[in-house]
Amino acid sequence: MASAAKNARRDPSAAGPTPEPLDAVDRQIIDALVADARITNRDLADAVGIAPSTALMRTRALLDRGAIEGFHAQLNLNAVGRSVQALIAVRLRAHDRDQIDRFTGTVPLLPEVLSTFHVSGSVDYLLHIAVPNTDVLRDWVLDNLTTDPVVGQTETTLVFSHLPGNTGPLPA
Repeated sequence: MASAAKNARRDPSAAGPTPEPLDAVDRQIIDALVADARITNRDLADAVGIAPSTALMRTRALLDRGAIEGFHAQLNLNAVGRSVQALIAVRLRAHDRDQIDRFTGTVPLLPEVLSTFHVSGSVDYLLHIAVPNTDVLRDWVLDNLTTDPVVGQTETTLVFSHLPGNTGPLPA
């Protein structure tokens, strides 16, 4: 699922048809994959109580429908030398399509950016970034945001800890 084409298959935030509802088997498959994305298809089938061929078919269908966007390695940012995380609120100078496209076509693709959120309210975007130290953070903000003519204002908040939430489906 590393290819851009596969990841661009479906944007769940884009308006479109109502997604197909998840049945009990779909939910069990998703729960098992959220708990261990490296589970073998045979073990997944055993955990859900279905045939391996059915588990493979259902998992592929969940991918095709966009219910599962992909599989990835969860990194320990401290262990890979990115121990300082920050949330950066960004307000653009103007809200014309060219400036928005320029910002969203460059900044979210920078290697330090973990996530980019387009939000409502007093700011336009929230960036979640991870860097080795606060000196690098300062330089990153200066080099990539405050000197960018598209960016009107930034506010940086250090992240002391991150407590992940539940990424699985909502309870039935």
